Amino acid sequence: MWFKEDRGYSKRRYSNIRFADSRNSILMVSARVSEQKKKIRYKLGAVMLLIVVLAGTSVAVVQGAQRVYEVLFSANERFLIEKLDVISDGKLRAEHVRQYAHVEEGMNLFAVDIQKVRESLEVVPLVSSVEIRRRLPDTLEVRIGERVAVARLGDESTGYPMALDREGVVLGPGAVSAHLPILSGFRMAGLRPGVRVDSRTVATALNLLELCDAPHINRFLKVSRVDVGSPDHLDILLAQGESVRMPLTNLSPKVEELCQIIKMSADRGQAVASVDMTVDRNVPVIYR
Repeated sequence: MWFKEDRGYSKRRYSNIRFADSRNSILMVSARVSEQKKKIRYKLGAVMLLIVVLAGTSVAVVQGAQRVYEVLFSANERFLIEKLDVISDGKLRAEHVRQYAHVEEGMNLFAVDIQKVRESLEVVPLVSSVEIRRRLPDTLEVRIGERVAVARLGDESTGYPMALDREGVVLGPGAVSAHLPILSGFRMAGLRPGVRVDSRTVATALNLLELCDAPHINRFLKVSRVDVGSPDHLDILLAQGESVRMPLTNLSPKVEELCQIIKMSADRGQAVASVDMTVDRNVPVIYR
């Protein structure tokens, strides 16, 4: 009996020892986890502190650089604009450019935002291209390329005609000339200076006018009117009264062929009444 009781006591004692060892292991693991968390928090704190320091340093550097730029350039009276050198290849005058660009003599050369000046000028319907350059110490150069009217869109019967340049941009009333060929048969709401006409037939008609500007063609093909109302072809009236129907595709060789027909007819003393260039072979020509 004593022996059995002693064995039971030994088992309980051994179990208590195992429980104590397991508990000590859990406590050690918890301590290590806690220590690792502290290290992670420390590292995160150090990283955040570094980011804040770098951000503050960057701000200070940027502000310092801006201040240096102001002292040396944009607030330096040495660089005040004494000459606004404006040249345009068209009708715009220097006072117009000053008004559109909001620049004038007395402003600081480096305080002028060249990109904003360029954007202010490019929205003017008559302006095609802008070049701006600082010429130290006191000159701002502005070079303007203007759009050139090549046609009138509409005529007096459909309201006041509007001028178009080669890219189909509507120009102001001052660009309209009675000598420009007329593009008729087109309707588009909201036309105003600066708007680009989005029409395949109008674009083809403008391309036709450009082709006819070539010296060897202009001698024989002087376009007076182009009807762009059809989606399949152009109806052209030449200065001498010739009526021409022109396809919308393969335009360049068709214009060359038409020029040869008009030239050869004139050499034979024949006056052309109408030509249908939509036919690929045996082009029908009617003489007066």
